[in-house]
Amino acid sequence: MAAFNWILIDAACPACARSALVRCQTHVASSYDGDASRRFHDREYRLGQRMAWSQPGDPRHDEWRQEYGAADSLAEEPCYSDCTACGAELLVVIRFRDLVPAETLSISPASSAGGQP
Repeated sequence: MAAFNWILIDAACPACARSALVRCQTHVASSYDGDASRRFHDREYRLGQRMAWSQPGDPRHDEWRQEYGAADSLAEEPCYSDCTACGAELLVVIRFRDLVPAETLSISPASSAGGQP
């Protein structure tokens, strides 16, 4: 099982049309390694909040987006998500910039996206 974190976004759910908290599972900047505070796993973040990770100079620092390659400061990830209002399974595409979940690119029902990120 891979390590993951959670991005919490306020959005209109495409399934129930209510404004709700959407909880998105991301593998960006996630690892069973950690720092003095704890592992880089199962943490919650909001858009615009910098994610905990190894400091610059640490050999692991550039691996923050290891599924996407370490050279660029941008990553986009389709995230398994769910609406906390109705429980609908969603697929949310999030853009990450320099360890920050910067913006939501799309939100759709998981079934319309083939159910797979």
